[in-house]
Amino acid sequence: MAIAIKLENDSLGIILVATDFSETAALALDRAVELAASHGSEIALVHVMQLDLPPLAAPEMIVVPPNFEEMLREACTAGLTTAAERVRSAGVRVSTHLELGRPAKQITERADAIAPDLIMLGTRGNTGFKRLLLGSVAEEIVRTASQPVLTVHPGDDRSIEPVRRILLPTDFSLAADQALAAATLILAGSENAEIVLVHTYHIAPTVVPLGGFGNGTPPMLVENAHQLAEQAAEPSAEALRKRGFRVEVVIERGDPAEVVTELAGLRDADVIVMGTRGHSKLRQFLLGSTAERIVEHAPCPVLTVHRQAD
Repeated sequence: MAIAIKLENDSLGIILVATDFSETAALALDRAVELAASHGSEIALVHVMQLDLPPLAAPEMIVVPPNFEEMLREACTAGLTTAAERVRSAGVRVSTHLELGRPAKQITERADAIAPDLIMLGTRGNTGFKRLLLGSVAEEIVRTASQPVLTVHPGDDRSIEPVRRILLPTDFSLAADQALAAATLILAGSENAEIVLVHTYHIAPTVVPLGGFGNGTPPMLVENAHQLAEQAAEPSAEALRKRGFRVEVVIERGDPAEVVTELAGLRDADVIVMGTRGHSKLRQFLLGSTAERIVEHAPCPVLTVHRQAD
């Protein structure tokens, strides 16, 4: 695979951090502060205020004060101020942005206006759900944001900086190339960093008869798949080695999401970086639900990068 785009040399300039003041949002902000301090970045802290009352036992039991919006705005402003003070105490520049409306839409629109190098957020906030749900704020931002999105999981309080090992699933596409460029942006300034390039492949069941029924896939096909993948990965691996990164190429047969999440745990990856196909009519990810499943189940933060125009 030829490298289709230039590998990045610059550090992160602006990191947009979306917060709903939850514990997971606080974790994401802590990780953002670490990155910002290392890269000399500025943090843009965004909260979206929602005026809709949550569904409770019965609407008639809810007493809404006449100055509800003013009270909510004051509380949200105070929350942003407190979070910003934490950032400034770490020596990082910060701006605050209070928006009104639907969270995912307002956050992505603010990101388009600010043009950050990275969006950071928690995968589960104050919704109370125990898993990432279709339509959730985090998932919608991951699906629709134009900028790379780094998601942090609940309870993951490990330091993200310095980033020592990145795991990058690749299908040798332009989307994977662009994810690779984003990975090198995060690794700017890191010493002795390692990138693990992972390619998974699947042998169609229609070829089973070639190996004899009941005997599995013909070894020749598996061997050929490994060789082709190794050859395709070599240009990327060589370009990274010239930049001073340690590179390992892993070729595995199996379900991509299962292989990637298991390997991330075994290799103690700091971040998984993966490209997506961008915006289709259904806003679906590369390989269907693969990216969605990795974001949900990964043992470490996940950076998703939408494919830009060719």
